[in-house]
Amino acid sequence: MTLTLRQSQSETVRRNLAICSLELLTRVTKIIAIWRQREISRTSFYALDPSILKDVGISDSERFIEGNKPFWEA
Repeated sequence: MTLTLRQSQSETVRRNLAICSLELLTRVTKIIAIWRQREISRTSFYALDPSILKDVGISDSERFIEGNKPFWEA
């Protein structure tokens, strides 16, 4: 069975595909930005002096755990 699309249907399909592709790209870009921010935050957090974190009630083990989480984990 051969599927034949009229010109207007073909244009609609192309337009919808472009919209879906743009939406997917936007979502992926946002996810990558979140992951990058987590990586930066965790690296900065891990680099803080342990005595500063102790003052706010964060132990060395909590610092180690949070600082070593992979970027994809919330």
